[in-house]
Amino acid sequence: MSYNLLREVSPSFALCSFSSAIAGNVTFTFVGGDYTPSILLDTITLEAGYEYFLVSSPCADGTDTSVSYRHIIDGVNGDLYAIHATSLAGGLDQQFASIQNMSSTTFQIYADSPINSNSRLEIWRFPQ
Repeated sequence: MSYNLLREVSPSFALCSFSSAIAGNVTFTFVGGDYTPSILLDTITLEAGYEYFLVSSPCADGTDTSVSYRHIIDGVNGDLYAIHATSLAGGLDQQFASIQNMSSTTFQIYADSPINSNSRLEIWRFPQ
């Protein structure tokens, strides 16, 4: 995102929650923000012509802290990260993704155990 430092931009923001009852891809729910992302259950489609900065903050369901999760961008698995926060501690763990796209891009999150609905996804959208 360094090229944005040389020009003034006004990003749009969307806040989503995510959860899963079992291992697998989480489902997203739009909570609020400047724009509404395109969500179809476990997939967010990011529109072309923007740069996106995504911050996921998951919470393990219950007291189980042996949960791991990853970002999936256009079907490509990212690195697997362990979650240390439980639903009682809030979204203390964070993973970041920066996506610059000229065509639409899909975004998913996979978790190997249940994820609590206290989990959140911040989407910052910058015009290119």
